[in-house]
Amino acid sequence: MTEEANVVKASDRSVGTTQGTSPLLALLGFAFWRMKGAFEREAGVSIGTWFTLALLAREDGLSQGELSQRFEVDPSRVTRLSQRLEREGLLRKERDREDNRVVRMYLTEKGRGLIEGLSKRRERFDQHISELLSPEELGELRRMLGMLAEATKDWRR
Repeated sequence: MTEEANVVKASDRSVGTTQGTSPLLALLGFAFWRMKGAFEREAGVSIGTWFTLALLAREDGLSQGELSQRFEVDPSRVTRLSQRLEREGLLRKERDREDNRVVRMYLTEKGRGLIEGLSKRRERFDQHISELLSPEELGELRRMLGMLAEATKDWRR
């Protein structure tokens, strides 16, 4: 049995490659969903909430459109997420002064406090990952994932 088959077999609940599914795509997808779930359990917030608040902590005042483009997600998803975060008091939205069509998002004190408070949990998550991979392996994984993301960003557009 190959190493790849061992990984799939060892972690299989639903990774069994169905007809027409790439074994690589199945592994990437399974790893993504497992890591996403582990991060959300560790942090106590959804990955979308984390990324949005963390990005606004660095670049307060992003528009919903800019956030949609950065994450390559449908604008309606960003709208729903921002509405929820606004209801929870984590961000506030304002119309752009120069272009009334644009909605900008700003962290509230509560949102800033939440993201700062979660930094230890994110560090703990990162520590768990670094215990699984050597620094060289982690660097290579980052390099390869970055290369795949860059190479596939414009496929079929």
